[in-house]
Amino acid sequence: MPAERQVRMDVATGGFLTRSGGLSGHKAVGTLYLVMAVLAGLIGGGLALPLRIGPDASAAWGRMAIDHGALMVLFCALPALVGGFGSWFVPLLLGAPDMAFRRLNLACWAGVAASFGLVVAGVSTAGAMMLWCAAMLGLAINIVATALNMRGRGVGLGAMPLFVWAQVLTAMMMVIVLPVLAAALTRGLLAGAGTDVVARALRAFSGPEAGLLLLPAAGVICQLVETFSGVALRLRGAALGAMVVLSVGGASVWVHDLFAIGLAAQPAARPLAEQAVMALPMLVLLAAWGRTLMAGRPVFRVPMLWAVAFMAMLIAAPVQTLAGGGADAHALVLPAALFAAFGGFYYWIGKMAGGAYPEWAGRLHVALAVGGSVVGLLPGGVLAGVAMQGLSMVAFVAVLAVALLGRHRVTGNYWGAGARTLEWTLPSPAPRDSFAGFMVGGAGA
Repeated sequence: MPAERQVRMDVATGGFLTRSGGLSGHKAVGTLYLVMAVLAGLIGGGLALPLRIGPDASAAWGRMAIDHGALMVLFCALPALVGGFGSWFVPLLLGAPDMAFRRLNLACWAGVAASFGLVVAGVSTAGAMMLWCAAMLGLAINIVATALNMRGRGVGLGAMPLFVWAQVLTAMMMVIVLPVLAAALTRGLLAGAGTDVVARALRAFSGPEAGLLLLPAAGVICQLVETFSGVALRLRGAALGAMVVLSVGGASVWVHDLFAIGLAAQPAARPLAEQAVMALPMLVLLAAWGRTLMAGRPVFRVPMLWAVAFMAMLIAAPVQTLAGGGADAHALVLPAALFAAFGGFYYWIGKMAGGAYPEWAGRLHVALAVGGSVVGLLPGGVLAGVAMQGLSMVAFVAVLAVALLGRHRVTGNYWGAGARTLEWTLPSPAPRDSFAGFMVGGAGA
């Protein structure tokens, strides 16, 4: 592994686009995904209050519910975890200079951004979803091609960090499920079903959606646990196997959310089996993370606090399943994925922007977001929970502004000895053409 001083230093260190290799560079595209995710989260979060306060059967409320779900899952959580962190850090963790198809990467972001604009404008939700499927499918192919063909010297498949494996398995899952979702939307549009087909398709998509959210989130948590425990991940083989099972099994759970409202002609054991497909791999991952924390000396900085919150949500999900059914447990998946996304943001923001965040403000953000999620689940706690989550977003925007201003600069490896992956050998912010001198073609590595 090259030391920080060995990385090419004859690179531009000017503005963001210069450092990122132009608008089609993987760092610039990853940042565009993250910006869109923040905007979608703010808009979707704003829709949460009227939805939580007064559900009714009106068409306007139903449209608002569809838009809220689409914004939070399809344009906030998934673009942040896969498009944002995937585009930014899959090449860096592999020692690659960029994604395999850099122009395709920018084109895919443009497709997702266009579909986001269509949903916000209320023009054509079904058409927007079809465009989203095509763009995310292109991103998935790009991630797999990058992992298979762009690995640097000495980075074999077995040596890839679990974060990269999680991205690859998520991409493979997308290749399986997104054409099915697009076909369902196309059939509904041709039949003139309109908004109804979007609602039915998204309800059926809730099973694969859970896997698509949990897989990249688990990859981020693996990075955090290794770094802040100070030791390599224990039970790595079991954790990777669990991710494979979650990827393959999650792609087959298509109607999970419909069991709560009754699904005709289904075996009684099927809901339990499909829940087990999702739950058992996460239990294995929890065991790996727990054993790693016990083997090391964990330091609970802000990213690690988000990881603990993510684990708590995973533990709470089976309890919710036993107490209130699968739909309640499914509602915990999105907050858990967002917790992992925030953990990744605090972990990598210095590498992306070069500036440090204020620790106290990050801890306040964690407390408000986690507290709001918990309070919102309590009887009579909806308003208080939504208010706390709104305040948490204010804290997040303030933290983001401070980090981007960069008054307190960070070093190349500001997390210390626990951060062992390749991105920590680079200066902060990561320069243009990172690892260009070490690229040898990963197919034979």
